[in-house]
Amino acid sequence: MRSRATFLVGALMLAGLLSGVTASSVAAATSTTVTWRVSSLTAGQVKSLSAIATSNSSGVKTWSKKGSCTLTPKSDPTKLTMGTGISCTLTLKIAKSGKHPAKTSTKTITRKPYRVGQTGPGGGIIFYVDLTRPEGSQYFEAACAGWSDGTCGGSDLTWLTAVWGCRETSIIGADGTAIGDGEQNTADIIAADCPDSAMDTLAAEYAYDLVLGGQSDWFLPSKDELNQLYTNRAMVGGSLTCGWWSSSEFDANYAWFEVFCREASDKNVKTNPFHVRPVRSF
Repeated sequence: MRSRATFLVGALMLAGLLSGVTASSVAAATSTTVTWRVSSLTAGQVKSLSAIATSNSSGVKTWSKKGSCTLTPKSDPTKLTMGTGISCTLTLKIAKSGKHPAKTSTKTITRKPYRVGQTGPGGGIIFYVDLTRPEGSQYFEAACAGWSDGTCGGSDLTWLTAVWGCRETSIIGADGTAIGDGEQNTADIIAADCPDSAMDTLAAEYAYDLVLGGQSDWFLPSKDELNQLYTNRAMVGGSLTCGWWSSSEFDANYAWFEVFCREASDKNVKTNPFHVRPVRSF
């Protein structure tokens, strides 16, 4: 009987204690929320991480990523730069802070497709889009006016002229005319190291050596790439000056160029100077 009485007394005491519990007498935990404010970005777009996601907790935040994007600086990132791939998955870990428990939240940010006429990652203008092409060559961007001094805009907006060069020389591999051939054509011209390049900077060399908008993968467009630049000239802007060199060789003495002032592709002697507009694909 004594043990039963002890049990009853204990139960009554516990009930009394519980009846005195109020919301204010116990510090209730507050849920930690994360609000993602960005779901897609264009390739090359830079965004502050604090603008991508916000939280009601002041706990220490740790960011990590997988996929096509870059976080900077590496040690304690504050910015995201979207890559050219399909998506970037961000993970935000928030440490416990006061009433707010720790939390981990993940978000996949997709790459917005570019449109013709938009500014590209290199500061140039998108002039061709084909999303059926392999990743890394779906977009083509033309260098901006004034590209020859390594900047866009400024006081010098003239278009540089140069010879194609390599006269009386057939360059193996530089005869591609299709969209996607310009980069390889340019590489083959550079590799040929033609004797006349010691006297004149060739059109392909100007394009190959260009660093613009933080990008260094520019090349002289192929015949068909240059034709697309002409086709979309109203949205791309630039000059309607007649002659523009392509990187497509015709034979040992001639190469293809585009006549913008009368909408025609033609071949011309490699030693003639025509205008140069580098492009890049990504």
